[in-house]
Amino acid sequence: MKKYFAASLAMWVLVLVWDNFLSGMFIGSAMSAIPGAVESFSKFYESLGDLFVALVFVALYARTRSIFGENPGGGATYGVYAGLLGNFPTWLFMTVYFGWPYKSAWTLTIAMVCLMTVCGAMVGAIYKAMGSPKAA
Repeated sequence: MKKYFAASLAMWVLVLVWDNFLSGMFIGSAMSAIPGAVESFSKFYESLGDLFVALVFVALYARTRSIFGENPGGGATYGVYAGLLGNFPTWLFMTVYFGWPYKSAWTLTIAMVCLMTVCGAMVGAIYKAMGSPKAA
């Protein structure tokens, strides 16, 4: 359980840094092209949403780490799959049903898959560093 909470906390911090500081630099122009985008929104709900993303991401990794590997490489592979599974349909849906620009949807998909890959590698590294429990 210590590994789970440590990895969740680390991922939450990374996603908060992405949302609050890095995303504007890397994908700000794509985001500004989205019609009806709200510039300022509740940081509380953004932080809460990021926390839930981290908790679910790490919980699913914890359940499947024997498949992907309990190391940074396995975590990164998991991150690619999780990023594609979560983001590709989301941004495609936003394009089809809400009229988001096609370029913005692809930019967000690629950026979020990259973010989830980095998060997965970090989570895998934390799980590897904290090791397996010793038999009594």
